[in-house]
Amino acid sequence: MVGSFETGGSTGALRATLHRLTPLRDEPAGGWLSRGERLRIDAIGWLVWTAFAISMFLLRFIVRVLLFMFVTPVFTGRMSLVLVGALSAALVPGVRRSILRMKSARTADLLRQGANDVAADDWEALSREPEGQVASVLGWVRGRAHLERPIGGEAAVGVAIPCQSKFPGVLEAVNDFEICDEEGRTILIQIADGRTFGAPNVSLEGRELQMLFAALEVPTGVTASSWQVHALRDGDPVMVVGFKRTVVDPGEASLRQAGERLALASQSPCPLLVFSVDAERRKV
Repeated sequence: MVGSFETGGSTGALRATLHRLTPLRDEPAGGWLSRGERLRIDAIGWLVWTAFAISMFLLRFIVRVLLFMFVTPVFTGRMSLVLVGALSAALVPGVRRSILRMKSARTADLLRQGANDVAADDWEALSREPEGQVASVLGWVRGRAHLERPIGGEAAVGVAIPCQSKFPGVLEAVNDFEICDEEGRTILIQIADGRTFGAPNVSLEGRELQMLFAALEVPTGVTASSWQVHALRDGDPVMVVGFKRTVVDPGEASLRQAGERLALASQSPCPLLVFSVDAERRKV
């Protein structure tokens, strides 16, 4: 199941709007997929497990022949079964992790492709759409709040860290932010229950990663899968997919108006999606 945890304590640890440890086997972004798409993604796992089983069967045959030729012609079937069975048991966890990562990557590819096809350029028209309308927008990140600890020496709105416990997963800690376009218009991104996707863009040293995990108060037993993380920083280009909302923003309120503004958010069972985009960063 999807895990969540709170930060706190007397040290002033950061409190991100999205603060979640998500095992890839419980990928929340799957809520956007159709039944046919989910079946095609599941087929990846079936194909890999089938290939693994066939390879172990062939390996057992080879081992049995080698034992018969070079060791002993007695009990070759039983010995080959024990040897290949032990090897299979040792490889199964790694195969399972690889399948989960492949399925998660395929899910992200499908969702990104679909979002690219419907990305909205006219934000004014989007503001007139009915509440709950699905929207995909491109722009640059403008932080409203940042994580307490810099990522790679730079202030970050959020971070996604590949990690694993019993299963591979991703640790996400992200604050609400704004996405702005070339004309300076902004949309509020309410990241709660969302999901972020992006290639690692910051490499951390071992001590930096340990201190980041401590600041995030990561549960015991969770370890990083890599020293590379995906940081979401001011000026990063992103594509956001979510449901249109008109919200009251306390930061925009005044004596004359309530401070209503356009926002994108999650709507069960579909989380808001944030994809990194291969484009130039800019000052915002």
